[in-house]
Amino acid sequence: MHNNKVNADEFVSKFMESGLQHLTYIQTPIKIFALKDIAPYLRTPIPPIFFGYHLLIHLTKGCFRHQLEAKSFMVNAPAIVIANYGHITAIDQVDKSAEGYCVLIKEQAMTSILREQEILNILNIVPLLELKKVDSQELNILLDLLYKEIYDEHPYTQYYESIFKTVLLKLIKLSDANNSLLRNQEIAIAFKQLVHLDFHKEKSVTYYADKLAVSTNYLNRCVSSVFKKSTKQIILEVAIMHSEFLLAETNKTIANIAYELEFEDPSYFARLFKKIVGITPTKYRSNLKSQL
Repeated sequence: MHNNKVNADEFVSKFMESGLQHLTYIQTPIKIFALKDIAPYLRTPIPPIFFGYHLLIHLTKGCFRHQLEAKSFMVNAPAIVIANYGHITAIDQVDKSAEGYCVLIKEQAMTSILREQEILNILNIVPLLELKKVDSQELNILLDLLYKEIYDEHPYTQYYESIFKTVLLKLIKLSDANNSLLRNQEIAIAFKQLVHLDFHKEKSVTYYADKLAVSTNYLNRCVSSVFKKSTKQIILEVAIMHSEFLLAETNKTIANIAYELEFEDPSYFARLFKKIVGITPTKYRSNLKSQL
């Protein structure tokens, strides 16, 4: 399943028009692009993709329509959009004159830069963070510095990592996610992130409880209190989100997709898909083809 994820190194070639000589693409764990160099060339709509990286978009001008998991929303400048490793995202439309920065961060870079508590705080930030003008300007100054250092002939890793950590800490502060998380919030957030990483091989609530070193009952209570959903519901919803990616990106039959996602009965998978998405897998794939 993880062979289908889109890594940061593939972003430009997969979702942008060819012949982008104006883009300098460098092999660093943190990548940054100016939106003015990306927005005019994006091939939209971008179908659901499985994130093999963390994504941060700082929009200073323009707008775009973004879908993260089951939620779709319009992003208007000034704003920040955050999508974390392992999640499903799609972009329906983009203002070609959009400005700001797009930052792609590999998972190992995130874990090496931030402490565990800081990562949990980042995961707790809502996907869309609307900004005041002054806060947007301060963030843009930092991202200007990050862009300049990463594209320097001799980039200094510790320096650009420090700049990026400052950006993340600023976002934690702006989002009020700097408050100490309660134990049930930490467990629920860690559970959801773990589901995104391991759902393809494990759908048992007991598995996740064991990985988090808590009882099944306690995990159920934590998840229910934070997300207002059961643990099983979240596991199944994540699986269905990833099936949307497979329906969009492959020619695999619906039955094969069901089996790949460890559903023993394709009919049950189809019923569950319709319950969560609102239409059948066949209709979903048909709708995607009609948009091309």
